[in-house]
Amino acid sequence: MSLSLAIKKAYPGFTLDIELEAGEERVALLGASGCGKSCTLRCIAGVETPDEGRIVVNGVTFFDSKARINLTPQQRKCALLFQNYQLFPNLTVGENVRAGMDRALDASAQEDLARRCLAIFGMSTFADRYPASLSGGQQQRVALARMIAAHPGIYMFDEPMSALDSYLKSALEQNLLDLFDALDATVLYVSHDIDEACRLCDRIVVMHGGRAVESGTPAELMRAPKTLAALRLTGCKNTSPARKLSDTVVEAIDWGMTFDVGAPVPDDVAYLGVRASYFHRDNRAARGRNSYDLTVARVSDSRFERLVLLDPPRADSPSRLQWKIDLRSASADELPERGDVLRMHFDAKRIHLVSR
Repeated sequence: MSLSLAIKKAYPGFTLDIELEAGEERVALLGASGCGKSCTLRCIAGVETPDEGRIVVNGVTFFDSKARINLTPQQRKCALLFQNYQLFPNLTVGENVRAGMDRALDASAQEDLARRCLAIFGMSTFADRYPASLSGGQQQRVALARMIAAHPGIYMFDEPMSALDSYLKSALEQNLLDLFDALDATVLYVSHDIDEACRLCDRIVVMHGGRAVESGTPAELMRAPKTLAALRLTGCKNTSPARKLSDTVVEAIDWGMTFDVGAPVPDDVAYLGVRASYFHRDNRAARGRNSYDLTVARVSDSRFERLVLLDPPRADSPSRLQWKIDLRSASADELPERGDVLRMHFDAKRIHLVSR
């Protein structure tokens, strides 16, 4: 199973220009809204037509602008799952699952296959019910069973859980993992949620402005992002334009702060990032390297964390630093309040530098 993609398509406001290779793996397309993630899936499925390029799935050419090949969506046999699951309301659950099957199968074979696919997700007893009588989670399981029954060449998911609450989303992620365990195929999964992408996929492709700007395993992207887009999408709350001051010293321009990173600073460094949990209070008697006295501008609590906003040294800074404290491990007298002045230390090894 494989995907080879190199296409261009002009949209109002941006141009999709993406190259992507994938094998038997789960690949997340991660990016902000409007970066081209969903457009890529629609071009593969044949719902939209690229201006130029080539799409090959499992050795079958879906689209080739030079050879003038453009298979219909029906000929491509793709499985594309949207947020609303797109079940046919006038068909029963069993009929919905059979709707995408190979018509060469006789009726009894189709019914048996539908029952087996529904059983994977615990929905075999719902075969005679209609979608309107099902919960959102049950509808998703039916849609997943329909995907398996169709035996597509590639499986694609377009943010199928973005409208769900956290409890239901967690349960339905397990349904997806059940599906993935049953597949030996290429899976493309569109998301803007880094945690969701990490839990469900083997590899993450970061998209920005219609292009794939970075690719790697979840661990690789978290440990060493190479672009500002990846830095932000992997959850880094503190970013600033940066410039090199000396071999190992870099300036965070927006904050009016300099850091000795203890390693060579690239000549083309453009941005600096520090994750919200990657710096801490400096309790040493003498100020250490990469330590600053910062004033607490605001605090706010979630269930398990206190978010502390800190004013950087630059008086007209366009952004504040975000620091997160685990409420489960911090004592009450350790929790900062608005107006406190804290000496904060930034670990040189945990400062990210990117060139674009």
